[in-house]
Amino acid sequence: MVKFLKTWWRLLLLVALLATAMQLFIRPPMRSIHPFLGEIGASLYRPVYESIDFLRRGISSVWSGYLDLVHVEKENAELRKEVAALQEKLAESRDAVLENRRLAELLRFSETRETRMVGARVVGHDVSPWFQGIFIDGGGATGIETGMAVVTPAGAVGRVHRTYRDLSEVILLTDSRFAADVIVERTRARAVAEGMGGNLCRLKYVSPTEDVVRGDLILFSGFDGSMPKGTLLGTVVSVDRPREGLFLNIRVVSAVDALSVEEVLVVLSRPTIPFRGEMP
Repeated sequence: MVKFLKTWWRLLLLVALLATAMQLFIRPPMRSIHPFLGEIGASLYRPVYESIDFLRRGISSVWSGYLDLVHVEKENAELRKEVAALQEKLAESRDAVLENRRLAELLRFSETRETRMVGARVVGHDVSPWFQGIFIDGGGATGIETGMAVVTPAGAVGRVHRTYRDLSEVILLTDSRFAADVIVERTRARAVAEGMGGNLCRLKYVSPTEDVVRGDLILFSGFDGSMPKGTLLGTVVSVDRPREGLFLNIRVVSAVDALSVEEVLVVLSRPTIPFRGEMP
């Protein structure tokens, strides 16, 4: 016992002092305490009071900070939802603005042409691996018929292949079923354009003596009535002059990426010569 007291007397004294302070000064008894003893106790236990007060204020500050963080997190979640909703509305507004611009461009383009045209929206694409086509939301009810040309201000898209009341199937000019009479803008050399898939066409029946180079623009001649005269087909991307053979091998990239087009114009006049899709 004596050994224990010698070893832990400091700790026991500290505990006793804390207990006394709590009894006499933190929670004083109902009877009055002598002022002199109170001053001595206050001086002796001021560090204890300050430590306890510091600890209390620290705990209170941490708890208040935690509550503030929870509140801020909720506010941030609500703000993120509001930002997402505003971004969605902004995207819709941008889409509407871009659509209005495209429609206004189509209207201006149609007004510059002598032939009557009707606008239509692209509502689907042909998923066949062998054919290239799109579907538009106009058909027989709006005067659209088989063989009519489909264009945009940027150039030709294709021709109407089949019609229904409120829907039409259009074969693209890059489809292998498509063929039309064309000319080279720079030299006026004539050829027949035929679809070859992807975004390309080939020019057929061009003599090796003709002056055709990479970068030449290819226009529809209008001689077969399948496309309005002067409508842009595309740009020559390669010209091969074979050692043997009667004609040049010419490839043309379409001016219009038909798979990204959203609105088109249908020329309300039938071709004078049936195109290949109408033949048995």
